[in-house]
Amino acid sequence: MIYNISMVYLVDDDVDDLDIMKEALYAHSYKGPVSSAANGKMLLDKLSSHKETPDVIVMDLNMPVKNGFETLKEIKANSTLKDIPVIILTASSNKMDEARCYELGCDYYYNKPMSISDYVPLVQMIKRFIAA
Repeated sequence: MIYNISMVYLVDDDVDDLDIMKEALYAHSYKGPVSSAANGKMLLDKLSSHKETPDVIVMDLNMPVKNGFETLKEIKANSTLKDIPVIILTASSNKMDEARCYELGCDYYYNKPMSISDYVPLVQMIKRFIAA
């Protein structure tokens, strides 16, 4: 199945992680555009300057300027953005971080995989949010 959507936003300060995630999406039949931001401030600035909103945001927690926690809190407090699914993709396996993300309103918490094949469950989750 091919998914054509407005966009997926990837938010991470690590360019290699952004590239791997894009590769995983396109390797699993995603054909839509992917936008990216290096931190939460950049994402929020981009979202406020566009008329179109993404179908899914995939975001790291540990970023400079505005981290994932702060960004998630602002997204979920914004009446225009609050319904956008947010997937946290992080190297943190700290259960407190995971619990805090769910309390702040994230829709899915996923630890960064070690190989591209380990991204399959994450890509499937993104596709479920897109299809909803």
